[in-house]
Amino acid sequence: MAVPGSIVAFRQDGALALGVVAGEEKQRVRVIVPGGREERITEGRIVFEVERSGRVPGAGPDDRKAAGRRAEAAESHVVALAERVDVPLLWDLVVGSGGTLDDAELADLAIGDRSGAARAALFRALSAEGARFQRRGDVWEARAPEALHEILTQRERVARRDEDRRRALEALAEAARGGRFAPSDNPEERRFLEALEETAILGPDASEASRGAAEQALLAAGVRHDRSREGAFLLLRRAGRFSSDDENLEVLRYRMRTEFPREVVESARAAVSRGFSRDGRSDLTGLDVVSIDAPQTREIDDALSIEPRPGGGVRLGVHVADPAAYVEKDDPVDREAFARAATRYFPESRLPMIPEAISEGAASLAEGEDRPALSFLVALDADGEISSHEVVRSVVRSVARLTYEAADAAIGREGGPHAALLRSLERAAALLEGRRAAAGAVRIPAPEVEPRVLDDGRIALVRIDPDSPSRRLVSEAMVLAGAVAARFCAGRSVPAIYRRQPPPDRPLAAAAASSEDFAAARALRRSLRRGEVGVSPGPHFALGLPAYAQATSPLRRFQDLVTHRQIVAALAGLPPPYDLESLRRIAATTEAAEADGRRAERAADRYWLLRYLEGSVGAEVDAVVVEVEPRPVVVLVETLLEEPLAGLAGVRPGDRIRLRIERVNPRADRIALRPVPGA
Repeated sequence: MAVPGSIVAFRQDGALALGVVAGEEKQRVRVIVPGGREERITEGRIVFEVERSGRVPGAGPDDRKAAGRRAEAAESHVVALAERVDVPLLWDLVVGSGGTLDDAELADLAIGDRSGAARAALFRALSAEGARFQRRGDVWEARAPEALHEILTQRERVARRDEDRRRALEALAEAARGGRFAPSDNPEERRFLEALEETAILGPDASEASRGAAEQALLAAGVRHDRSREGAFLLLRRAGRFSSDDENLEVLRYRMRTEFPREVVESARAAVSRGFSRDGRSDLTGLDVVSIDAPQTREIDDALSIEPRPGGGVRLGVHVADPAAYVEKDDPVDREAFARAATRYFPESRLPMIPEAISEGAASLAEGEDRPALSFLVALDADGEISSHEVVRSVVRSVARLTYEAADAAIGREGGPHAALLRSLERAAALLEGRRAAAGAVRIPAPEVEPRVLDDGRIALVRIDPDSPSRRLVSEAMVLAGAVAARFCAGRSVPAIYRRQPPPDRPLAAAAASSEDFAAARALRRSLRRGEVGVSPGPHFALGLPAYAQATSPLRRFQDLVTHRQIVAALAGLPPPYDLESLRRIAATTEAAEADGRRAERAADRYWLLRYLEGSVGAEVDAVVVEVEPRPVVVLVETLLEEPLAGLAGVRPGDRIRLRIERVNPRADRIALRPVPGA
């Protein structure tokens, strides 16, 4: 039992504290600690009686202050004694002689004193050092050398880590201030940089550990943003980890391959140097073949021809680039193409699926050059009904590379180069589209806006009109080739990857009156069911086809290249290169990669559209309400950005409104819009 008036040492927060016993109340010992404050502790926390005799503190404030001074003096004495304890020497003395001593014995050995103060000093010193001795009950036990070595090694490791952390945070803070950042081999620096990169790239999808480390680095560097993702990017930019303020983080997010390995480049060059074989190919170089693409298109993977037939019919040719003439199954180029799944297009760059030596060079259907192709030749009667079709491996020579704008102009003229050919293509496409519409096809004329970063850094918006005559005829020709590819494979039991779409499970929304009817287009799109990919043919509702397989972009989509190989093998009377199980694996892998790629493209487009709008803060823009429930959503007419907009009342889908741009932050993916009163 603690004696009132005595000074005791007791455990508190893992350390040893001193106080004067004032009494006992409700099974608690009342002690006055330095400063005159009263503590109430259990008797089990008392370790030593430091001084037995002394005045019992009274209840008054002066009494408590006096007791506090007494406790403080005792504590100072204990601290002075503790400084005399040479813990390593004491351990050396004890470890070899049994290794266990009680408080009094060890205090006598260390200090030459067995008093309560000496024992308290010993306790303080050994506890503070914490490595060489451990307390077991009322005795001290010297740790074995092996255990001590492990503890000291761990302490050194922690100390080094703490120092590394301090230096890393200091270096990042210096970078944030505009100073030079020189990467080092500091493991803590690497940890903070990796955490910052993960946070900048993934945002809220980053791991909790990475977000925590990033916040620590941002706090130390004095970089504060309402979103840690933005702050992390800013700090990394100042540290030189990103080369541009407009770094495409989506490429990093989805781990896209930005460079071709040397083996792949060399394999592509070797294939080009060998050239392609004309054996087994139909010579179609006598046909008037034209390609129609956007001006910036580098890989021309399809071209068209049309010839009159008796009775008012035509033979429509869809000639598709044949990269399989250069890329063999499972060669380095093929493996890389499979990993990439598709070419990805960003406003500031592109990531091709196949090296440029093939995709932009030897396999591209360049004007005036003999090129290998897979030709889909379809005979149509005067009503657009398919009377026959064949698929041949061919050699073609394009007579003209046309842009959509040039093709539209030629279609609208009475004369001029290729005008007659293009108008014939347009008529045939219209008949084909009409027959698909009669079969239930659904067309959603949705315009597109493509942001493009020009060489001088300016951002240009390219608006694509889906109702353009040339775009509609090209689209229809590609659908026709996909239908023929599906019919070819299904009819010959050739394993293939098909795209299907089940019919909607509810009535379709009304069709859009024009490409500017954003609300109707959105509603119609949402009333359709999601498309499916599989290895068995089936109807595609929106296309109005009994079966469909993608086959017109083998330079840019791996699935199309696979379809080509299956068809080519069948034409040669050879077994298919891919069985059903292989096709399932390819479809699953490439669909996942393509989905990531599309998400990356959409995010990059949105970033650059917001960058474009940065220059319009304070300006008014036109918008269309496309959704009201569960919350209002608008489309900005110029950029086609979709944004939720709170505070809209009394509006309906299709309503046009005026908005003022209040703030734009592309890196944080935010734009603030406010309705213009009375507009």
